[in-house]
Amino acid sequence: MAIKAERVSVRVGGASRPLLSDVSCTLESGQVTLLIGRNGAGKTTLLDVLGGLATFEGSITVDGLPLMTEKRGVASGLERTGQLFQYPEAQLFARSVRGEFDYSLRYLKLPGAEAKRRTEEAMREFGLAPELAGQSPLLLSGGEKRRVALASTVAPTPDWLLLDEPTAGLDPEAAEELLASLLRRKASGVGLVVATHDLDLLLPIADRVIALRGGRIAFDRPAAELAAQPELWAHAQLGKPLCVELTELLRESGESAPAAFWTPAEAADAWAAQLGRREAEGAAPSADSSPQPPEAAVTAVPEPLLAGNAGPSGSDDAAGANPSIRSLDPRSKWLFYMIFSIGIFVQRDWFGLGIGFVLTAALVIACRVPIRSLTPFVRPLLGITAISAVVSGIGMGGKPGEAAGLTIPFGNVELTFSIVSALATTLEFMKILCVLVGGILLSATTTPLEMKRGIEKLLMPLVLIRFPAEALSLAASLLLRFVPVLRKEAGRFGRIAKSRGKRVRRSGKMRLRDLPAMFVPLLLSLLQLASDLTLALEARGYTRTGLRRTSAVTLRLTRRDGATFAASAALLAVMLALPRLI
Repeated sequence: MAIKAERVSVRVGGASRPLLSDVSCTLESGQVTLLIGRNGAGKTTLLDVLGGLATFEGSITVDGLPLMTEKRGVASGLERTGQLFQYPEAQLFARSVRGEFDYSLRYLKLPGAEAKRRTEEAMREFGLAPELAGQSPLLLSGGEKRRVALASTVAPTPDWLLLDEPTAGLDPEAAEELLASLLRRKASGVGLVVATHDLDLLLPIADRVIALRGGRIAFDRPAAELAAQPELWAHAQLGKPLCVELTELLRESGESAPAAFWTPAEAADAWAAQLGRREAEGAAPSADSSPQPPEAAVTAVPEPLLAGNAGPSGSDDAAGANPSIRSLDPRSKWLFYMIFSIGIFVQRDWFGLGIGFVLTAALVIACRVPIRSLTPFVRPLLGITAISAVVSGIGMGGKPGEAAGLTIPFGNVELTFSIVSALATTLEFMKILCVLVGGILLSATTTPLEMKRGIEKLLMPLVLIRFPAEALSLAASLLLRFVPVLRKEAGRFGRIAKSRGKRVRRSGKMRLRDLPAMFVPLLLSLLQLASDLTLALEARGYTRTGLRRTSAVTLRLTRRDGATFAASAALLAVMLALPRLI
């Protein structure tokens, strides 16, 4: 039994390179396969592909079955997998611990007695007391929450476990317990695919190691073979794990060290045995002859999202925007955006709006912001526009021919549909669409710190009349800063809900019945973010306004900003004149 991936690629519209490119591999059941690589190499993306959470090119089969199928009653390989995300305790949402297991087991449609047996067995395996079944998982300790998440993932007894950084945040004792559980699963024939940076802990139990670099496979080797070829670590642009360096040092000192990955205990025993033999031979080890322990390896962790580079469209989009526009003073960009918005809203017909569309398209091209940055915001608005246009056009009891394009008898009531009303509603929403796109371009070409500083400078004269300029600018910058954070969190918990419920569609859309599994953890995450933000603002003295503060952003108007002011004035004159000329 195996998972076979053939020529798998994952592409995101507008990205400079694919997240995965032409990945082919075979994963055997009853083995531990490690996915390793630097941050951004594609480890989590490959796990998401194997878990059915990412759209991909190529083919994947699980034990001979296609990974996903839309046909009812046809088994898919997805049902044989269980996926554990990083920090799985954040995925809990049910009213009770038992409810967490019920949700994870629901897709199997088991009899009540069998579901209860699996729940009790999983709780017992992970050291959860039976009386916890009726308690809210949100009130448990951090360690208990993680054990509940682990137990609910393995309760359906999947043939394959996909784990993303399973040891993250665990103390040594908890990590050893997790390893013991993984080895029990391996002994029972379960295949384990683990994406990790904790190589010293997991390499000793690995059967196969797949290294990713830039979305491609750098090497795919059995663990025993990799232990004998330490030069492969440099090929994958990875530092050597501590256990590899220890083995090399022992060999350099003249000791025979096997080609294997040692656990810390085994390495310590070998080190002690080597020193013991030297003492027995009567030669005190000197500083030059004794092998020196290597410096502690630094475990790679995901890089934090930099506040200064994250706009609603993401830091990558801001970095890829037109440098000449990014370098403009935020005050000139704010002024241009406000005039652009006013000019759009004063239009009264489709000709004027058409000019607005042309101007909006020109701005998108000039700013060099990828279309994929606009799509998540534009698509919902287009849906709302269509619904609103239909609703506004529907009437009852209208006279035939009175602004009605259609007349539909409906019992004793005559329904009419006014095309004029529908078009008028569409016109107003299209104005909002243009202004929305302009706002996205503004945030994509201006960092939150620049945005805040620009608003402060613009509103500074109003401080004389006690206008809360600083508070308003801070609120605006926080809003812009947390739009991408909210989107990222919603996407993360949406993936978890779809994976747990095994209701993954090829379109990627979520079923309505799975929304509680996403919204409850999302709400808790947002509350935690708000609490952390409050503490950070208080620590930085933002509880008091009007204080002199240092700023990392220095604003200075240039000739290019003056040209922008002039262009803004000309644009305002033209847009105000258009309704009168037509």
